[in-house]
Amino acid sequence: MRKLHITIVALLLAGAAVLGTVAMTRTARVGAATTQRNDAAYQARVKQLNAAEAKLRRALAAKPAAPAAPAVASAPRVVYRRPAPIVVTLHKRQGDDGHELEQGGRDD
Repeated sequence: MRKLHITIVALLLAGAAVLGTVAMTRTARVGAATTQRNDAAYQARVKQLNAAEAKLRRALAAKPAAPAAPAVASAPRVVYRRPAPIVVTLHKRQGDDGHELEQGGRDD
């Protein structure tokens, strides 16, 4: 290979490395910004949920105690019993039921 070809290939590889590095840093920067944005949204949601929880706890504390529920009889137990199997016997004529031997006892 001539020196010119080697130089061209080396320059192309160097350019690809530079472009890859630039793309990687931009991707990392975008990922970091997204993480910060997600953290802010998470913190806002946690604040809302904490406020709602405090409101529910205050409402529960202010609510008078409920009267005791009357005793309820337990539900009847359901037991499933399988029905007896239905057995059907079909007799089919096969053609060699022995009626040939009944006419004289000879076997030709």
